[in-house]
Amino acid sequence: MSLEHSIKENEPYILVEGPKWGDAEFYGKWLLAAAKADALWKKAINDPGIEKQVEMVTMIYMPDFGIGATVMISQLEENLASFAIQLNGVAVELVDEFVMMAEMGFFVLTGQRYQMAIPAQLNMDVVKRAALKFAQTEDEDILHPEHLVVTMPYAEAKAWQERLRLLLLESGSQH
Repeated sequence: MSLEHSIKENEPYILVEGPKWGDAEFYGKWLLAAAKADALWKKAINDPGIEKQVEMVTMIYMPDFGIGATVMISQLEENLASFAIQLNGVAVELVDEFVMMAEMGFFVLTGQRYQMAIPAQLNMDVVKRAALKFAQTEDEDILHPEHLVVTMPYAEAKAWQERLRLLLLESGSQH
């Protein structure tokens, strides 16, 4: 095994388990909740009381929960049951959105993986708390999403994805 291959196999990933494949009702409710979170977020960042506190969260990229949620759902198509987000990859924006959405209740931690969920309570306070919690990970002008999420090595994430996909296929949920 090459050093490059070994490094990739150990790269940290966030593993997310989706709902039953093709569950349009869940997808619709989840996307509507993301749209609500995005609208609340856009109001929250204009609040002078919070604007300065979350400046680091908005400095490089303004999180857009509608786009992030759409990208995440589209990633489910690849394996039907789950998707994985590289913690230190090129999709930094998706990691930032995931971190804040997890804090808002869009993902529930189950062991070392997350399950998509419809937030039980989504309001301005929840959105502000998520942004503030993420902003508090700042250290030397860098945010540290790894302080707020559980990850697993790439190889383990891929193995989990295969198990989840096989369970889905065995249950006959595939269309």
